[in-house]
Amino acid sequence: MNTNSNIATLDELILYQKIPERHPDLFPRNKWKWMVVNRANNGLSKAFSKVGRNLYVNERLLAECINEMHE
Repeated sequence: MNTNSNIATLDELILYQKIPERHPDLFPRNKWKWMVVNRANNGLSKAFSKVGRNLYVNERLLAECINEMHE
C-alpha cells in the first residue's frame, strides 16, 4: 500500500473545470477560476497536475490543501 498522500491515482484526477459543477456552494465559477490562477501562491498547487494541455485536480489533495490553510 502506498502511504504517500501526494500521489494520485488516475481515478482521483478530474478536469479542473468540473470542480464548480461538483461543488457549486464551495467553489462558484469565478472564485474557482481565481483560486486556480493563483494556486502557486495560495497553497493549492500540490492538488493540480498538468497532462498535455489539460489541467487536472485531485479532489482528495484539494481537500487536504484547504484543511492545511485552516490549521
